[in-house]
Amino acid sequence: MRLNTRSFAALGAGIALLAALTGCAGTTASADSDTSTDNATTIEGTFASGDSNTIVFATLPDHEGAEQDAQPIADWIAEITGKEVKFFEATDYTAVVQGLAAGQIDVAQISAFTYYQSQAAGAEIEPIGAQITAEGAEPGYFSVALKNPASSATTLADFADQPVCFVNPTSTSGRAIPVSQLLEAGVTVSDENTVYGESHDLNAAKIAEGVDCQVGFAQDVDADPLIASGALEEIDRFQVPAAPIVMQAALPQDVKDQLTAAIADSTQASLTDAGIELNEFLTENWFGFGAVDDSYYDTIRSVCTLIADQVEACQA
Repeated sequence: MRLNTRSFAALGAGIALLAALTGCAGTTASADSDTSTDNATTIEGTFASGDSNTIVFATLPDHEGAEQDAQPIADWIAEITGKEVKFFEATDYTAVVQGLAAGQIDVAQISAFTYYQSQAAGAEIEPIGAQITAEGAEPGYFSVALKNPASSATTLADFADQPVCFVNPTSTSGRAIPVSQLLEAGVTVSDENTVYGESHDLNAAKIAEGVDCQVGFAQDVDADPLIASGALEEIDRFQVPAAPIVMQAALPQDVKDQLTAAIADSTQASLTDAGIELNEFLTENWFGFGAVDDSYYDTIRSVCTLIADQVEACQA
């Protein structure tokens, strides 16, 4: 079931888009450079691990078992590059942002908002592709406004003056997009009424439980099963720029070329053809990656201009 869907790009109307952040170039060094430092340096570029045979890969801890669900992507990166892939340990979104900014991560699957934040924090990263969730679809997904069946809310305006469950302060579809949509509906949520569920699945469950809040937001992949079961009801949904897979600009150019050639405009078959077995999470929620460039995320920059005084994470 799909109710009213509205292109989120319309929110930027009347708001000057922020200039795209300056493109970043990889660093180079002489052949006799010391490679024993934290970031190993070669004539072509650098690796986060200090080892040119290892790629450090990160995924957002946005649901329970996120690393396990992303394992086939990690295996695919290993197959593409011929290098060992190690997961970057992250307990929250901020750790991934900081890891990208500090050059501690080579490749990462992140959200549109964490892409914006990482660049604002100084990360020199480039998008390889953006997630596609279904065959024939364009990159993108939905932020879903939800209510507990016991709630009398029927529109976003009804969220006023009551606790609202957001995912976490740096979530695109669970915080940034919801705040901008609520503002458009004339609703400002006070700090006292702001509740965080920390991950999309837990946030959806919190709304369904109805104790801390009876209204809130979650991404479609976590909201839709609870809507179908009757545990939650949908009030609206909003298009969100797709989550990107990114790489450090400082990686050697041959590695970046390998990643781009294999990952941009890829499908599930790209993994299976490489001998990678898909797990249930990818089979149900991921169809591939579509090629995008930095300008694709101008919408998020526009949103952050709109909500900067309410969402600290936008105050770059």
